[in-house]
Amino acid sequence: MASQHKAYFWEPPKNIEEFLRFHKLDYWPGEIIFGDQDKWACILKKIKEDSSFASIYTHLWENVPRRHGAVRIMEARLQECSILLKNHASKILEWENIISQKGTPGKLEKYEAFLKNHHKKRMIMLSGEMETAKNIEGCNFAGFKTNELSQLPRHLDAERIYLFVLKAHNFDEKLFKLWRIYFLSEASIAVLHDSFWWWFLHKFKPDKENQDFLFDRISESYVTLFISIPQNKKDAFFQVYPDCLTQAIYVAFQEAFPESSDLFNDEFKEDLGNNIYLWLSGLKPQKGFWTQWKLKDLTTTTIHGTKKAPGKIIYERIIRSQERIMNRQRTEGLTYSTYSSYSENYSSVNFCF
Repeated sequence: MASQHKAYFWEPPKNIEEFLRFHKLDYWPGEIIFGDQDKWACILKKIKEDSSFASIYTHLWENVPRRHGAVRIMEARLQECSILLKNHASKILEWENIISQKGTPGKLEKYEAFLKNHHKKRMIMLSGEMETAKNIEGCNFAGFKTNELSQLPRHLDAERIYLFVLKAHNFDEKLFKLWRIYFLSEASIAVLHDSFWWWFLHKFKPDKENQDFLFDRISESYVTLFISIPQNKKDAFFQVYPDCLTQAIYVAFQEAFPESSDLFNDEFKEDLGNNIYLWLSGLKPQKGFWTQWKLKDLTTTTIHGTKKAPGKIIYERIIRSQERIMNRQRTEGLTYSTYSSYSENYSSVNFCF
């Protein structure tokens, strides 16, 4: 049994010589004879070609998705835009050459100087005789528009108002030029427009829906303005901005409604400033802050330097006071003779226009 078991036992070759003897070979690997030498040679050549670096790289480039596709598309688009820009620039240069050929240099310099001297923003000067509403009672808010600012009454220019306020502060020239850029920015102009109308509705003609819309846009505009100011200028700018905005709103009311100037008293300024400061800084200003304002007497002079008609303003004040007294006397049950005595007293006042 032992010899029978040993007959079936096979031990693998321990070295190459045993391997060759086991397979009855003289050497290894042995020569392989192909039936069709040309066919196999062609196959081997193709395998070598397909296995080359260039072949593998080309196959991957053409078939594997790449993350750089968007970059190549952008480069192509930029190249296209560059060609269009060059064509456009060449046309401009051709046009300038034509102009320079047609006119003498002296004339062109005169035209250029003329344009520089006369390229100024037009100011709308409102005279006292213009037939527009010059009091609070005759003005109404046109309604909030999502994509459009509500214009100030009587065609007032927000930029002109801001410049008037800034000049009243007597900033040095360098600081004035810097603050001017920020105050006349789109966001700052929007804050002035919407804050003016919000205070108009809040103080005189309440409209909660429009006030809410205006307040939301004021918030958005203020955030935009805050972000636009450089970090190293933020503290200095926002120390003066609430006060300047309050002054600008006050000036706008004086300019828009000269016949209601008696309503824009010390209490009006105090309430306005408290509201604006709370919005922008979270703190109320010092009581009587407005006494430090260096504004001209806006009850008699416009921001353009023209004089208002003081006699007419006083007349309007007396008429309103007379109407208030009449209403008060009626509520208190005074007799007609008492009212007549008030009327006689007011009729004795002389007015000069």
